[in-house]
Amino acid sequence: MGKQEIEITDPVCINEWRLVKGAEDQGIMEKILSYDSETGNYTRLLKFPPGTRTDEVLKHDFCEEIYVLEGYLTDVNKELTMKAGDYGCRPVGMPHGPYDIPNGCMTLEMRYQDPNKEIDEDCSLMKMDFER
Repeated sequence: MGKQEIEITDPVCINEWRLVKGAEDQGIMEKILSYDSETGNYTRLLKFPPGTRTDEVLKHDFCEEIYVLEGYLTDVNKELTMKAGDYGCRPVGMPHGPYDIPNGCMTLEMRYQDPNKEIDEDCSLMKMDFER
């Protein structure tokens, strides 16, 4: 099936903002722009409120691309600040975080299974809850 076709449109019209599961206490919000139920691959906007600070180093079993739209965030361990206009591409297992986001930030994220491998039915992307 793949991701649905969406003609160029204002993302305001696509889905609603919702709290990110597991980060509700921090007020981190996401807006799912597109999703492929066969692979779990999806694209989302991610919004961090001012004063957000995450505690953990993240490693995913999927690839992730990020583009900073507004504000900035700092990877505390890497002492690396990503500002509006910056882009990153993380292969499976690349450690990142924790993050300090003093003034708020919005990113565009594309998350997908490794395109060089067979679809993994056990990938955590396949377990995302897009119906809540």
